[in-house]
Amino acid sequence: MIDLTSGDWTALLRTPDLRLVGVEFGRLRFDRPFRLAKPDPSRANFYLVRKGGAWFRAQGGKAIFLPTGSVVGVEGRSHEWLDSSQLHPAERGARHGNADFAGALPVEIFTGSIDRSVAVLQRLPWGSIVIPARAEPYASLIAKAVEMLECLDEGSSSERGVARRLAEIIMLQIVGYARERLLKANLAFGSIQHDEYLLRAMTTFLATPGKRWTVADLAASAGLSRAAFAQRFRCAFGAPPMATINRFRLLQASEILADSSASISVIAEQIGFGSSAALVRAFKRQFGQTPGCWRRSCRLENAPLQTR
Repeated sequence: MIDLTSGDWTALLRTPDLRLVGVEFGRLRFDRPFRLAKPDPSRANFYLVRKGGAWFRAQGGKAIFLPTGSVVGVEGRSHEWLDSSQLHPAERGARHGNADFAGALPVEIFTGSIDRSVAVLQRLPWGSIVIPARAEPYASLIAKAVEMLECLDEGSSSERGVARRLAEIIMLQIVGYARERLLKANLAFGSIQHDEYLLRAMTTFLATPGKRWTVADLAASAGLSRAAFAQRFRCAFGAPPMATINRFRLLQASEILADSSASISVIAEQIGFGSSAALVRAFKRQFGQTPGCWRRSCRLENAPLQTR
């Protein structure tokens, strides 16, 4: 899940390298009901749930449950970690079908932070990214980097450089996951990576997918005429703009179905598909199964969705 509501995602997609300073890391352990607020916006934070499961909520967002292996990157936004006793029952049920997560204690969370002035997400003023445990290879690579960090002597000056490099690996994996999710579905990412016009249009769409986008709207966000934009888009993606936009919408729908209990009509409105009937037809045509079947299979098997 990626917060796409604000920030310069074009910059993220073009991030070539990073060098971090001021790396700090530590561990959190909770054996009883808890609520931990992180109000400092001056640092970029990353977390790995090592044991149990906890709820995470960023400023202005909804609480989401993160099981063992989940990773969070958040910057410039106050946030909090809490257990299920701190949530209203309706909030738990709305997100996870009334599942009971009270047994997730004890909880262990690895924490890391860096000075936001040199953070890779510094152009995303409200950026937050959640990487599920099933997102490979990103989740497992981050877990391995954390294991190495935990073996370091925090007081050793000779190992501070190693800690910085491991933190860079973690942040690069977070960026890599974001890039993959932002431009997924076997689209021609390479052909637009340095195309400011198409990047501007696509990141504007991804920030507000629920809007009733037209080719003219996308062209205006790119700063091109409708004809020039359509031709440029087709050359890059091999498909017309709206066909590609709808493919993105269906991928977003598949993620929402997997991570929430939102109704089909709510999802259709959220991603700009018009109606639940239209979403069901398009989803079945794209993925070979209805949204309801996909949601059930995802919960039973936790398997990635294969597109046709």
